[in-house]
This record gives sequence, structure tokens and C-alpha cells, in this order.
Amino acid sequence: MRTVVIGVGNPYRHDDGAGTAVAAALRDRPTDGVAVVDSDGEPAGLINAWQAAREAIVIDAARHARSAPGTIHRIDLARDRLYQEGNASSHGIGLGEAIELARVLRRLPRHLVLYSIEPADTSLGVGLDPAVRRAVSVLANRIRSHLERA
Repeated sequence: MRTVVIGVGNPYRHDDGAGTAVAAALRDRPTDGVAVVDSDGEPAGLINAWQAAREAIVIDAARHARSAPGTIHRIDLARDRLYQEGNASSHGIGLGEAIELARVLRRLPRHLVLYSIEPADTSLGVGLDPAVRRAVSVLANRIRSHLERA
């Protein structure tokens, strides 16, 4: 497997499902050598999903200070550490802890990129905020273009 795309989130908590919505959009037009999976963010599941890949692209909904709903953030985790303070994940143990655990266990892919989408509403219920829905489409197209060039 060349690349794995991992959509993290819960589609039954409105915008928390942004990551899985991007993954669903990418599954509609598969790319050779690319696996697209959903995750609830559980660290062992994430590590198992990305450990055989050269590149992992993780998409999650996350709050960042002073960002409007639908804002897309990109962090190259080969260069940067995941900033934890002030960020909020709806998952019990954060994605940052999963990444650092994988780093210690030497189970990180060569390239690991995190895209996060700023949510508007993570309460119980289905459906995405219009700004988050637009961001899902933009990000799916951006990732699809990257995968087709790789």
C-alpha cells in the first residue's frame, strides 16, 4: 500500500463527521495504491491503519483558536509536532498521543499529514454545517489531486 487516507470522526455528531465525509467522497473515485478507511480515532486502530503505508493522510475535525467553521488546517507531522494545548479533539485520547506513541514504537509512515476542518457543531445529530460541507468538498478535491500526482 502506497498511501492510506484515514477519515476520523463520528458522523452522528454533526461536524465531527467531517473526516469520514472526506473519506467517503474519496471512496467514490478510488485511486490505485490508495486505501481509504474510517476511524473513531482510537490510537491502536490508527497505528494499525497507517503502519504499512509510505504515506498517511489523516482528516479530522478539530477546534483551533480563532478559526471560522470550515477552515482547513494542514500539518506535516514529519516536520511539525501536533500542537495540543488549545486544540480540542472529541476523541478520548487525542490524535497527538497516537502519533507520539507511533513515533516511539517506530510505526509512523514516512510521510504523515494531518488535515483538520474547523467544526461549527459537534452535538448529537447528523448532517454538516454548510461551511463544513463546503470544506469537505474542497479538501476531498485537494487530496484527490495530490493522490493523482503521486
